[in-house]
Amino acid sequence: MWFEQIAFGGIYLPSFLAFLAAAGLVYLALRLLLMRLRAYRLFWHPALAGAAVFTIVLAVLMLVFGP
Repeated sequence: MWFEQIAFGGIYLPSFLAFLAAAGLVYLALRLLLMRLRAYRLFWHPALAGAAVFTIVLAVLMLVFGP
């Protein structure tokens, strides 16, 4: 059963916020790995590549764990 809202300190937050936080943590770990492997030098625009990776991570988390 998946909840539409998460109660945090008396404030109701959307469950999408939890997915954003989880995707951010996964993205940070993946970003450090990509920086260590120097993979960002292969991209024309590293910030755009980072945004695309974050979007892909968020979409995968939503598909696997979403409602």
